[in-house]
Formats: sequence, C-alpha cells, structure tokens
Amino acid sequence: MASRPKKRFGQNFLHDPGIARKLINAANLVSGQTVVELGAGRGFLTRPLADLGVRLIAFELDRDLCRELAAELETTVSLESGTRVEIINEDFTRVSLTSLLAERGLTGCMLIGNIPYHLTREVLFSFLVDESEMIDSACLMMQREVGERIAAPPGSRTYGIPSVILQSLYSVRSLFRVVAGSFTPRPKVDSIVIGFDRLEVPLVTPRERKHFVGVVKNLFQQRRKTIYNTLRASYSLSVPELRRLRESTAIDLDKRPEMLSKEEFLEISRALTGMAQGEQAVGL
Repeated sequence: MASRPKKRFGQNFLHDPGIARKLINAANLVSGQTVVELGAGRGFLTRPLADLGVRLIAFELDRDLCRELAAELETTVSLESGTRVEIINEDFTRVSLTSLLAERGLTGCMLIGNIPYHLTREVLFSFLVDESEMIDSACLMMQREVGERIAAPPGSRTYGIPSVILQSLYSVRSLFRVVAGSFTPRPKVDSIVIGFDRLEVPLVTPRERKHFVGVVKNLFQQRRKTIYNTLRASYSLSVPELRRLRESTAIDLDKRPEMLSKEEFLEISRALTGMAQGEQAVGL
C-alpha cells in the first residue's frame, strides 16, 4: 500500500502518467547519461528513468517512500542492461552536488524532478547557480508563477532576479504547464516545466558570479527606483563616479532594473568591480 502524503515534507504526488512521459521526453535523455532526480516521491518519474538505462541518482527524504521504491526497483531494474540506480534517503538541499558526483567519478549531470514549492528558490540558487559547472542541463517542474519569472524577457512585469541570473548561465525554455489536478493532494496553483541548457560560454564567469548576483539583487530590491538612484544609495557613489559609470557602460542609468538586459547588468557589475579595484590601488 502506497504511503500517504506527509504535510511536513510538502508532498504533492504526480499521478498523471501522461505528464511524466511528456517531461521525460522533453529532457532528451540518452542511455548512460547521469541523471540526478530531486524528490523521487512514489517513483512516477523514477521508474521510467530507470527503464531508459540512465545512471540515476534519486533523492527521497521520506524514509517509507525510499524503502518502497528501492525494494521495487531492485526487482525490476535489469543489472544486465547496464542500468545503475541509487535511491538515497537524504535531504537533497543539504547535498553538495560537486562532492556527490566526484565521489562516483562523475563530472556532470542532468537535474530532473518535481520540486516542492517551498524549496524552489533554494534549488534554483544552490544547484543551478552555485554549482552550475556540474549541471549540463535540467528539466524541473515548479510553481507556474516562479517558472514564468525565470523565463521572462526584459521589460516584462515578471522579469526579475531569477530571470537575469539564470538566463546568464543557461538557455531557458518554458516547456509546458501542468494543471493542479495532476497532483495528489491537489495544490492551490498550477505548475510549469522549465528546461535549462547550460550555455557553452556562460555570460558570467565563476569568478564574477558572486558579485554579479549581488548587483542584480541590489538593483531589483529597489525596483521602483532608477538604476542611478539605487547605485548612488547602495554603493555610495558620487555624482562624478556615476557619470564615469554611465560613460563607460553607455547604459541609461535613468532606467529601472526591469528594462536592463542581462548583458547590461553584467556591464554595471564589471564597472563597479573596476571602480573598487581602482580605489584599492589608489589606497596602496
């Protein structure tokens, strides 16, 4: 008998096999590829993934579900086919993806899963941003409003922090919507599946990433202010410094942040870094 959903885990189980097939087809997986599943649940994605012959590492925090799924897959997965499946009873938000893969001699993976709504932000930034070098691609189901913000273009009402940061590292695709009735228990909102393909040459280098993310967050936290006013207040820039920044970047600082492209955010971030380094050199 399948375990009942547990509120403390924020469980909403997918029960529509058509959605599971659609998600896996969208992932374009090939046999032998390394896949990390975030939240196996009752195995609606785990079983077909195992059948594809991928190198699957599936996390599930619920001990009962983990035990049931591991027992089932031990009897259904053919080791002769080369399929390798691990069901790990652990909180994936506490896992270092870099260490996980290195321990197994792996250098990259695809992330897949139906992310609990309350963990979406943590997954997006802890994995897709902080450990982006380990992620070749991802196919993730999440709350529709969050997914639409990620895929939003500059100038749109939903364009914001996740849009700029994630689109600087990945080609982001809005794949398809999933209605609330596809889950048990039924959530209050619909979901969406978003595809991420790591850019061959990410816009932001690992060395620049932390500062870039900080600049994007600072500017969007003052969304109603112009870039000029936010930079002046948040970075204590003088009028001459702001004039030099405007001239060096050729960016209209009278715009609000939602009007800037990801490239313009990077130009501002680099200019601020250059100004800080110049001040340090003068101090020496």
